[in-house]
Amino acid sequence: MAGDTSRIDIETLRVQWASHSSYAAICAFWTVTRDQLVRLRDVLPLPLRHDRRLRFRPPRAEKPTPQEIAASEASLDLAPWVAARATCVSAHWTDEVRAARQVAKPEMFQMRPVEMPEELRNTFDDLNRECQW
Repeated sequence: MAGDTSRIDIETLRVQWASHSSYAAICAFWTVTRDQLVRLRDVLPLPLRHDRRLRFRPPRAEKPTPQEIAASEASLDLAPWVAARATCVSAHWTDEVRAARQVAKPEMFQMRPVEMPEELRNTFDDLNRECQW
């Protein structure tokens, strides 16, 4: 729920902003939403939080040499043979190997049935009849 931005002290907000407090901390301090804080940033000319000019940039890799380009193009000719060999190898897998190499998506949780006493079930049924959901 949106908070009241009229009671925000601009100087205090500027100090918080310059100290690189988190958005969550500033929002909790003033009881405003993040959207309101972003709008205040635009209304009050506050600087951007992360100056991308100061960001570390790793050196770029050099352009490939003609020999590397030729080797890469030659490797494309091998692709059908590599795929055929991989299919041949996987055809001879045992069930254990196939199970070990299979991607399993784990379950996050399991729902257990909970037994509810008859008296409690009747109470819930009475509440459901009385209330309009």
